[in-house]
Amino acid sequence: MSENVIYREGENGWNSLRDIPPGLRFLFGIDGSLTRALEFLGCGPVSVEMLPPPSPEERLVFLCLPDVGPVVQALTRISSPFSTEDREILSDSRPIGPALSRKRGPLVREGLTILSSRGTGCPGLDVRWEKMVLWSRIYDLVATPSPRLTIREWILPPLVSILEGVKMP
Repeated sequence: MSENVIYREGENGWNSLRDIPPGLRFLFGIDGSLTRALEFLGCGPVSVEMLPPPSPEERLVFLCLPDVGPVVQALTRISSPFSTEDREILSDSRPIGPALSRKRGPLVREGLTILSSRGTGCPGLDVRWEKMVLWSRIYDLVATPSPRLTIREWILPPLVSILEGVKMP
C-alpha cells in the first residue's frame, strides 16, 4: 500500500489542501458527524455493514447510502485499557459516533490527518478499488473520561463520483 500524507493538522498550511477535490475537502473538514452529512447527502439513513475486524480492539465497517451502497469504509480502534463496554461499542450496528455518544456523552475530534493511498490494506475492500487513489482521513474521537478512538475513513469511489460536481468559483 502506497500512502502520502497530504495534510496534518497543526503542521501543514492551507495550500496543502488545494489538490483535494472541493467536495472531499468539505467532508474531511467537518468536525461533526460524517454520518449525519451522508444522511443529508443521500436523503435517508446511513446503514452500517459490519465487516470482519482485523483485531478484537477494532471495528471495520462500510457506511452505505440508500440506493448507492458502500460509500465509506471506516476502521475504528479503541486504545487500551479496553473494557466490556468498549467491546459493546465496537459491536454496535450503528455508526460509531451515535453508538459512542449514547454510551458516553459528548465527543471531541482531535488531530486530523488527510492521506491519499492506493488500496487500504483492509479486508472487505472491493478489488476494483484497490488500484485506485483513495482519499482518507484519520483522527481521534475522544469521549470524556474515556475511551479514545482512532478512526480512519476511506472515501470510496461511489461517493467521490457523487462529490465530483462540487466546484469552487
